Amino acid sequence: MSGNAQPNGEPLILVVDDDPATRLIVRRALERDGYRVEEAADGAAALECFERLGPDLILMDAVMPGMDGFTACARLQRLPGGGLTPVLIITVLDDEASVDRAFESGASDYIQKPIRWAVLRRRVRRMLTESRAERHVNHLAYHDALTDLPNRRLFADQLEQRTELARRKGQPLALLFLDLDRFKLINDSLGHDMGDLLIQSVAQRLMGVVRKSDVVGRLGGDEFTVIVESVTSAQDSAVIAQKLIDTLAEPFMLNTHEIFVTVSVGIALYPFDGDQSGTLIKNADAAMYRAKEHGRNNYQFYTAEMGARAMERLALETNLRRALERDEFLLHYQPQVRLDSGEMFGLEALVRWNHPDLGLVAPGEFIQLAEETGLIVPIGAWVLRSACRQARAWCDAGRAGLRVAVNLSGRQLRQRNLVEVVRKALAETGLSPEGLELELTESSVMHKDELTSSTLWALHEMGIRLSIDDFGTGYSNLGYLKRFPIDSLKIDRSFVRDITTDPDDAAIATAIIAMAHNLKLEVIAEGVETNEQRDLLRERGCDAIQGFLVGSPAPAEAYTDVQGALSKCSAKDPADHAV
Repeated sequence: MSGNAQPNGEPLILVVDDDPATRLIVRRALERDGYRVEEAADGAAALECFERLGPDLILMDAVMPGMDGFTACARLQRLPGGGLTPVLIITVLDDEASVDRAFESGASDYIQKPIRWAVLRRRVRRMLTESRAERHVNHLAYHDALTDLPNRRLFADQLEQRTELARRKGQPLALLFLDLDRFKLINDSLGHDMGDLLIQSVAQRLMGVVRKSDVVGRLGGDEFTVIVESVTSAQDSAVIAQKLIDTLAEPFMLNTHEIFVTVSVGIALYPFDGDQSGTLIKNADAAMYRAKEHGRNNYQFYTAEMGARAMERLALETNLRRALERDEFLLHYQPQVRLDSGEMFGLEALVRWNHPDLGLVAPGEFIQLAEETGLIVPIGAWVLRSACRQARAWCDAGRAGLRVAVNLSGRQLRQRNLVEVVRKALAETGLSPEGLELELTESSVMHKDELTSSTLWALHEMGIRLSIDDFGTGYSNLGYLKRFPIDSLKIDRSFVRDITTDPDDAAIATAIIAMAHNLKLEVIAEGVETNEQRDLLRERGCDAIQGFLVGSPAPAEAYTDVQGALSKCSAKDPADHAV
């Protein structure tokens, strides 16, 4: 509901008076001036008309049977948009107390009966003009500049008003919290301009799906919220959530790009999941995170357990921000072994978090949080320096040709000073560029991007090897393998796990190996755990393997005796030495 939204653009004025003759005379006078007019016979009817029609101005009689004009005006202020709609009180009362009461109830102005029509017409024009200006300023302050949806501040106000209405009517409402899945990938690969276009398109689709009485807002970034009024059961909100999911699953055509996105939705119900607007938003947000944990592209209802998990996540983020300054991170290393000779030629550096209370925390527990908060950049810089320092130590201990592989996130790759960060790490540690390999995800390099291209070529020219990690996990546009100076591919462990029993996985691995060799790329298979997997990969021409068969991730101390570690990994049967 909103004012100034009439089909023909003419302002709509609501005339409220218990006298039919007065309403008729005022209607005709206003219609002659070009206004649209609706009528109500008392305060209760006026409130119903306001919620249904959203007039631009209300002319309200003060003294009426049932609900008088003062009471109606006061209640109007509590309705969504009511505080922005000017009210002109018209009454025979002329005492000072009545005038004070009119303004205290929220009226914008006051005029006495009998009505002087010239005064009324000027007063109406002035109030509409001032209202338009106020609405415009208010719109800029309370609406998102990108989508024109209510922003966080206005949405919170509207949620508070709607929950109050739901309380009075005894009808539940649902709050839906939506977050686009992997939206950062769009910004990182196609740029923020394309990301803005996607946000605008998503907003338009959401508005096209919800009912007129529902409220859609954008809290910021890729977060949207929807208020669904008068739900009779939890299933009602579930149906709407699924409809939103299905609508956004349809491809978006943005310029020349066809983009697919999914959305995770959290649902909180008033009053069952909270009787305050802030609590509802917090709980719907917690439910949304549970939807992401359940594989994204689904909806979840809030439960009390989620509130506890949200507090745990907040505590984890707080501790993660302090982990670097407290020196709580450490690196484990997993060997990479050539299949033709059994030689260990490199080790992948894998970050671990030695949490003071939780103990050793695996990357899966905190890397996504680090990505979302931007902490991945300083953490990644620490990993790079530490891995280079350890590689130089191994070099000094007698193995000059040993490489260390370091994972690079998409956010790190988009750092404009990444080349300088890498160069500084090599200079500080004394490691030769040939001793460093940077592992990139497919998603971070699959699209044309001038910054990505210039960064990768600069790293290549320094002598650093570049590898594509988790290759084959869903991207079919392989043009980047020719555009960028890639040296090797790592077959994702999901294709290796069942390679000896699933013909499809074996065929995919074989195709990746053949394609990579045609492009003069080295192939490393991840997640190798059995002799049978190793033998099949060797038969299909894979160059190297990594996995529990040749070594679990272990602290650097496990490889202090480099020559001993090499001897261990180069044994004829690596299974005899699996960690």
